[in-house]
Amino acid sequence: RDVCTPAHKHLALEAAHQGIVLLKNSARSLPLSPRRHRTVAVIGPNSDVTETMIGNYAGKACAYTSPLQGISRYARTLHQAGCAGVACKGNQGFGAAEAAAREADATVLVMGLDQSIEAETRDRTGLLLPGYQQDLVTRVAQASRGPVILVLMSGGPIDVTFAKNDPRVAAIIWAGYPGQAGGAAIANIIFGAANPGGKLPMTWYPQDYVAKVP
Repeated sequence: RDVCTPAHKHLALEAAHQGIVLLKNSARSLPLSPRRHRTVAVIGPNSDVTETMIGNYAGKACAYTSPLQGISRYARTLHQAGCAGVACKGNQGFGAAEAAAREADATVLVMGLDQSIEAETRDRTGLLLPGYQQDLVTRVAQASRGPVILVLMSGGPIDVTFAKNDPRVAAIIWAGYPGQAGGAAIANIIFGAANPGGKLPMTWYPQDYVAKVP
């Protein structure tokens, strides 16, 4: 009877605000401005997810706000998944994603993992983004006419050195699995209604480290 009360929904949002981590913000690209960034391309296999946001060790959510829904409260959105799921085994959707990025004032790429990639009894063999995800980020960043924000959903670390070193990727945010209000929290941080003050709960090793140890 208490789980879905307004107070608990607010707590879910506040927990997501406090847990999100800002990893990169070149030239103070964040926050975006609702006045200047009126159209935002929202791209990526995790851009309109629901259950992915709660990970495991979770009960039934009251309702979900996906990143796409959250950003839609601030700007007109152009949505393209780019990949069919986080495995991202093909690049057939890249052209539509690039076209959306060329048309928008800013681009938000929501990438990362889900329980099909990492879970109890399901260990990853590497730390890179799965499949063609890295290629999607790079191609969309090249095509975008506005700032590019990379949002990562995952429980474990991801080696995104390529995006850290890419000047076209203006900002990187790690959201973990941010819960039922995660999409609203991500949007609030991107547009400056909340400040990301979280700290990474684990060390982020580069992929070559994994290749050097047993």
